[in-house]
Amino acid sequence: MRIFLIAIMFLSVISCGKENRSKKETLKGTEPITTETEENNSEELQDALGGLFNDEIVMEIDETVFVVDNGTNRANEDMSAGIMKMLAPQPYDAFKEKIMKEPEEQNGVTSLGVKETEIEGRKVLVQKSMTLDETGDKMIMIMYALPAGEKTIMISSYFMEKEESKYLPLIEKSVVTAQLKN
Repeated sequence: MRIFLIAIMFLSVISCGKENRSKKETLKGTEPITTETEENNSEELQDALGGLFNDEIVMEIDETVFVVDNGTNRANEDMSAGIMKMLAPQPYDAFKEKIMKEPEEQNGVTSLGVKETEIEGRKVLVQKSMTLDETGDKMIMIMYALPAGEKTIMISSYFMEKEESKYLPLIEKSVVTAQLKN
């Protein structure tokens, strides 16, 4: 559930802002008509998701802590903390501009701030957010964005607020080692 929440939040972050070029209207008792534009939109969506969740990023991850491996993400045993790697199709500056314009509250997630900083000499955009889990405990989500040519490496992470000191150093180590595969 937590991974799903994180994925939904960050998919909304990287949406390209494309407007719908066609509307689909179905009257009761009629079959839907699929237009060429809708088919193209579907193909574009599949291509975008394939590009987003592919395995072009390598990074060091503490596999003794993040033991669950789901390909593009790693989580601890009880799924209360994790790291997800994604590749956004926008250049870093365009990505940064979009993040800076996001609302403070979105889908039950409260932004705790966005800042550009350096971690071990690497320029990184950091967006920290908070939400409540099913039991009412505070969960912290941090998204890191790093320049990668014409794309942006995104490392999303989540953990319980009370465990920040345990997970944040491990996550930041992964962030500074993130790079595109050669």
